[in-house]
Amino acid sequence: MGSEMCIRDSSRTMSLPPSEIPLGAMRFNSDSQKLEYWNGGEWFQIRTFSPNLDGGARGVWSGGDPSRSTNMDFLTIPTRGNTTDFGDLPFNRGGMNCGIQASNTRGFICGGEAPVGDSNNYITRFQFSTTGSAVDHADLTFTSKNGGSYSNATRAIQHRGYGAPSITHKDVDAFTMASTANAFDFGDVVSAAQYGGGGLASPTRGIIHIAYNGSTTNAIEFCTISTSGSFQDFGDATTTLNNVRSGTGGSSTRGVSMGGGDSYTDVCSFLTIATTGNTTNFGDLSTGKSYSNAVSDRITCMMAGGQLAPGGTITNQIDSLSIATGGTAVNSGDLTVTKRENSAASNGHGGLG
Repeated sequence: MGSEMCIRDSSRTMSLPPSEIPLGAMRFNSDSQKLEYWNGGEWFQIRTFSPNLDGGARGVWSGGDPSRSTNMDFLTIPTRGNTTDFGDLPFNRGGMNCGIQASNTRGFICGGEAPVGDSNNYITRFQFSTTGSAVDHADLTFTSKNGGSYSNATRAIQHRGYGAPSITHKDVDAFTMASTANAFDFGDVVSAAQYGGGGLASPTRGIIHIAYNGSTTNAIEFCTISTSGSFQDFGDATTTLNNVRSGTGGSSTRGVSMGGGDSYTDVCSFLTIATTGNTTNFGDLSTGKSYSNAVSDRITCMMAGGQLAPGGTITNQIDSLSIATGGTAVNSGDLTVTKRENSAASNGHGGLG
């Protein structure tokens, strides 16, 4: 006879001490609006997830410089090709944060340079399944631009990046993507940072490239997304990113960084998220660039836009790289407009599991 899974009343399992909850018990979490099961140590979300939405996960790039754009572009990641207009941001934004903040259904854009002023604290959201304009969601506790971003399926993390009044700080915020409540203080990184070189995540762990903390650095730190407060040293990046961002993405086990740095490198590297240690070079872009951002579907990481050299050409080129094997990235298409310092989100990234 096959095994059976016991479905328990949510209110009863919520009130039981962990030692009395039977293995495999299930409950409906009214806070996250998700079904969960007990694995003997903690509650895990049950999701019917397919990376296929209209044939595959979607990647969306939003905003960007040099004109603080409202433009939003999207594509279906497995099919590659050129992007299509998705909609518009509610206001012009540039200097966007680097990394993916998204659930299976919603994408998020935090901070950036507003039409007037140096940075803002706005959180904006959009739905992956439909095209159309993004809407206001909530607020960060601080103003932020060029910081690192990442999420799992329920919680998004935002590093402050560059934000007045201080240019070096440790602040990190978090917010629940299913809720319109404002962000809350998550904790502090170990090394004060002005710019984050990019964030990435598994369902449990977040990774941040510090990039610049008053001087050039290649430091990487990590945290546990479900808890607050504690960041630890992870290792070092092979490329010193400084204040120029790289595209970051990956699967639930491997994080990928593409380009970046003052040298506008073409180097692509990876790290194993569950362990600690330095990154390893495993590929190259078709041409070196910085000030870009990437989406991923756990198979492919796609870096779009950016700048090819200091004071040089701003591009609309999309580079695609295999997360598992690396190699030379392929020029797989173009954005509808040239841009740099844009935001990126996808509903197939490694933080979704």
